[in-house]
Amino acid sequence: MSFFLRAKLHLLSLFLIFLLVFPPQIAQALISLEEEEKIGKEVLAELVKEVEFIDDLELNLYINTIGEVLKKQGVTFSPFEFKFFLINDSSFNAFSVPGGYIFINSGIFNSIESEDELAGIMAHEMAHNLCRHIARRIEDIKKMQVLVTAATLAGLLLGGEKAAALNIASAAIAQTKLLAYSRADEEEADRTGFQIITKANYNPWGMATVMERLSKQGNLAIELEYKYLLTHPLPQERVAYLISLAERYTSDQSPRSLVAQDPDYFKRLVIRAQVLSKKKDLASWITNLRAVLKEKNDPWIRYTLALALKEQRYFKEALVELVKALQELPFKTYFLLDLAEIYLASGEPEQALKILTQIPSFTPSKPYEKIYFTKLEYLRALALTETGEPQQAYGIMQKLLNLQALNYDPYFFYNLGKVASQLNKMGEAHFYFGKHYQLKGDLKPALYHYEKALSFLSKTDKMYLEAEKNIAQIKNKK
Repeated sequence: MSFFLRAKLHLLSLFLIFLLVFPPQIAQALISLEEEEKIGKEVLAELVKEVEFIDDLELNLYINTIGEVLKKQGVTFSPFEFKFFLINDSSFNAFSVPGGYIFINSGIFNSIESEDELAGIMAHEMAHNLCRHIARRIEDIKKMQVLVTAATLAGLLLGGEKAAALNIASAAIAQTKLLAYSRADEEEADRTGFQIITKANYNPWGMATVMERLSKQGNLAIELEYKYLLTHPLPQERVAYLISLAERYTSDQSPRSLVAQDPDYFKRLVIRAQVLSKKKDLASWITNLRAVLKEKNDPWIRYTLALALKEQRYFKEALVELVKALQELPFKTYFLLDLAEIYLASGEPEQALKILTQIPSFTPSKPYEKIYFTKLEYLRALALTETGEPQQAYGIMQKLLNLQALNYDPYFFYNLGKVASQLNKMGEAHFYFGKHYQLKGDLKPALYHYEKALSFLSKTDKMYLEAEKNIAQIKNKK
């Protein structure tokens, strides 16, 4: 399914979720910020059950750091705390839902060539939230309420051809006026997004260049009969408009808000995202990478092969290929993180610790340094957990709790629960295991662990109160 059709289907799903969550009288007025936040949480909960997220610490820190730069430097005022998520999907797509929740498909990393392009896409989605397009357009779909059923929503969330057919049928009911508003919204989001990226000192041509590149790909051709389904204008129209916006900005300043100021670090993250998004096709991809390496010795291709082998659990081969690649790539300490990660995954935490101790102590100052320093600390905590040093590991992980990007990482909470249990902090352990399962959308074990946490925690403990709140939320969904 094409990017633009997927975008429309996601938007329609959101509308239907809203109409099921809120009664008609609410939908008749511009919804409040609190209601938008509630919708965002509901949509996130549905997506957790239906799609696979990429729970990679470094990549999630990266996109959330870009988002923070865009908000702090490019947005005068925002009522939202923006949250960014990576969905494991090879298609090129990004979409936002009310409350500052923004979702990016990992397939975007197959098409971008710079952080400016990624920032442009993210700023566009932030603009949809800031302009409150969903809230403004709910008035246009009030008449659709009688057609919305739980079965329709279930079909939408199931995915596949059946869901696509249901979505298209629902879309056909919408008036042409809805599409007109959609195009107006897209132009407003483009204008607002360009203001955000230029204020944040990103290259404003980023969004235009990536869309122009996409429009030249044959697989994005869209049949005429689907034109009315599009949330976004057709590629050619969109590119022309984006270029016209970019041409208005003639700054002599070099774009210097880059989070990944080191181009090798950016390339490394792109490869990482590409590998993680190809889990279903890794075997054939590995074969292709080996064939390419027989023709030419490219260290970046060998690096890609090493990460792919690691994901397939061929740890010895992964180590061999990674060591070969690192001998030819520029020496950068962040490459050692990949080496340590393979040792950890292969059950050799002592070797992982040895690698991590080779990284000189430093105080991170640049944004990308802060990201890989956080990854360094996290890997160190995991290795310490496995080598009989849970107290040190616990101390490190407690410091990492303050990072927003980790608040939605289920495996971080699983590992924190694991180390807490080793220290006999059973109330905390059950609480963190509850968070893990809740974030995974597995509510039955989440409820079990939260209730077990209550039996260990004091009623005056903040964690006790949060566990009670989470229990109530879970029971309300049943």
